[in-house]
Amino acid sequence: MKEVALGLAKIKNQESNFKLLIVGEGDLYSELKKIQQKYNLQDKIILAGWQPYEKIPEFLTASDLCLFPAHDNEVTHNIVPIKIYEYMAAGKPVIATRLPGVVKEFGNNNGIIYVDEPGGVVKRTVKLIKNGDLAEQGLRVKRFVKRYSWDNITQDFEAILEKVCLNSRKKVE
Repeated sequence: MKEVALGLAKIKNQESNFKLLIVGEGDLYSELKKIQQKYNLQDKIILAGWQPYEKIPEFLTASDLCLFPAHDNEVTHNIVPIKIYEYMAAGKPVIATRLPGVVKEFGNNNGIIYVDEPGGVVKRTVKLIKNGDLAEQGLRVKRFVKRYSWDNITQDFEAILEKVCLNSRKKVE
């Protein structure tokens, strides 16, 4: 998020009405607050601080897209954060760093727009909005997550169990 905040500072005087809403108080919170103050971005960077989990849908509703900027390292290389599913369940396109675990889980053309590094998020957001692609990406997200409804997951799980049971019966016979 630090790179995103600094990227927002660079385009502050250009024509943009971007606002970056950051929910939570992670390790970078104090540094983000300093960036907000140093570059006079109080109107652009909104630090909502810690919020109860049940309020998160309200913040997602207020957003046009969601971000997952991360550095590719030993910890993040293969992760698949649940927050990406939460963003997608809210029908929000996601701009995320191209991490192998995320790409493997979500693939391409499913409403996740990949950047190679966190510093590319703001530039990619500008391009996405200028091209008018935000709505299309939102539709892709909705199509993707529709496959992951509890009904579909349950049906898939039942099919796996039936297959295992059939295979185990054949081995016994």
